[in-house]
Amino acid sequence: MTNQIHPFQLGAFKLMAISDGAFPVTRDFFFAETPDELIQHIPTQFRAPLNFLLIDSGDKKVLVDTGLGYEHSPTAGKLLSNLKAAGIDPEDIQTVIITHAHLDHTGGMLTNGKPTFPHAQYIMHKEEWDVWTSQPDSNEYKQLLPLKNQIKLLTENKEILPGIRLIHTPGHTAGHLSLSIFSEGEHLMLASDILNYPTTLEHLPSHIRAEQTPTQALETRKKFLEEASSKSALLFVCHYPFPGLGRIERTNKGWKWIPVLVQ
Repeated sequence: MTNQIHPFQLGAFKLMAISDGAFPVTRDFFFAETPDELIQHIPTQFRAPLNFLLIDSGDKKVLVDTGLGYEHSPTAGKLLSNLKAAGIDPEDIQTVIITHAHLDHTGGMLTNGKPTFPHAQYIMHKEEWDVWTSQPDSNEYKQLLPLKNQIKLLTENKEILPGIRLIHTPGHTAGHLSLSIFSEGEHLMLASDILNYPTTLEHLPSHIRAEQTPTQALETRKKFLEEASSKSALLFVCHYPFPGLGRIERTNKGWKWIPVLVQ
């Protein structure tokens, strides 16, 4: 992949899609309850993209998730080097939003056992914290615990900065968060793992097999897409092809992905 950074503007916000690389998955894992014709072009083993978002509000630099990190996969861990290539040091990040604690979103929280972003406050949903801290043998717990004193837990939807709102969108995990970003009449909605792959917009029950409550997640997915459509919002999706940016159009089969093309 040649493009690993994609800066763009949303109203007054400077945003940047940043690749952490990719992580190896099987088609069976990534596409539960999915018709074969929608995914037959995908190899039985492939690498799922890892796209993450940096928001520069002018006053604060906010990073959404930290990637998988090189320590957990040699095909990932590019987030830090890509940030540095954009002139941003880990010390510059003041807020890290954790959409959910699966390792491909939290594996980059620590580097050699120490906080990767030492000056950041971490924000996540209390239900997400409660789930993983009740599983002390999990990798998720091992990533979260060292940062316990830097983590702020949400119990309700909240605007953390003017124009940046965190929304509880449960199903993939109990405390999964999405983002609604609004500035100067422009709207972006960050899906995190509500969505898994563009072609499965034609079959919304499709989900990543790690999903904790697929029935609830399906309702969340439907609601998210309807809202995105009603607002004509730009979408940012973690596991879609880089840069994970695009819009949706309604079709007779469900929805269609219209990607933002990058040079």
